[in-house]
Amino acid sequence: MFTPELSIIVYARGSAQVIARTLESIRGQLFQEWECIVVDDGSSDATASVVQKTMDIDSRFFLVRQSYGGVAKAYNRGFMESTPAAACVTFIDAGDVWVASAMGDLRKCLEENLSAVGAHGLARPLDVAEKPAAVGGEWQLHSRRLGYRDGGIREWPACEPSSFETLVWADDSAPSGVLLVRRTAYEAVGLYDASLSECAQWDMMLRLSRVGPIGFLERVVLYELQGDVDKVVYARKKVNDERRVQRKTFYSAENSRQQAAVLRDGWRAWQRFKIKEKSKTAVTGSMIGAPLRVVKLGAELLWHVVDYVAGKPALFGF
Repeated sequence: MFTPELSIIVYARGSAQVIARTLESIRGQLFQEWECIVVDDGSSDATASVVQKTMDIDSRFFLVRQSYGGVAKAYNRGFMESTPAAACVTFIDAGDVWVASAMGDLRKCLEENLSAVGAHGLARPLDVAEKPAAVGGEWQLHSRRLGYRDGGIREWPACEPSSFETLVWADDSAPSGVLLVRRTAYEAVGLYDASLSECAQWDMMLRLSRVGPIGFLERVVLYELQGDVDKVVYARKKVNDERRVQRKTFYSAENSRQQAAVLRDGWRAWQRFKIKEKSKTAVTGSMIGAPLRVVKLGAELLWHVVDYVAGKPALFGF
């Protein structure tokens, strides 16, 4: 009987037009000892039919259908449906595409770091033509790691793993498909927080980093589909989720003494860093005639000041 070494969980909702390429990128992995559970989260289109076509030619694929519950609930369902004996678990969203060596490279990184709970690489977004986007923007957010060290926020060396000290300051987290984790680590920290709609992955990586470091692979392992979203609504939800994750993390009883000290001592250092960085951006925006962007940055700067004075996450803000 086939026992997979890796469980792959795919989130799908209304994904009939894009999921085939995700499944093909999974089938095309150089590392082949896996199972794949696709969770159809209440799709009303032909998503299940597309998945079934792949299941008909590859017995490693399975389909689970449920009423709509959101990404986190779907991830949790897929995890519970996966094979308990599989040593590692990864999650990917329909439309995203792995490079052929992704799982093999992440698995090797994990094997070379016995103390690590997982390993992650980089994502690069696809533009509207579904081609790799130019370097910059979101690509920079996914590849830039900052950590608290020696009393300030520093660029984190590529040779060092990601840790609580780096992940806690993330403005944005890369898509779930860049991360491969030992099943024992997921079992230790529990399921995804289904109350978070936009930042459940960031919250999970923070929780995992309490257990151990996450190896860092400085190369692109995934191309991320940039879907059509209501940017205003998305931004509002994301800000709310970010604040919830910050407060949840800051006050968590699960923090070690060292982690609590990083939060306490690093909080004001982070606000100083962001005030300096956003002030430069605001000046540049005013020079090139972007008044709305400058106004938004001004509001963000105000809340960084509030956070600095409070010494902890304020109720609202950026």
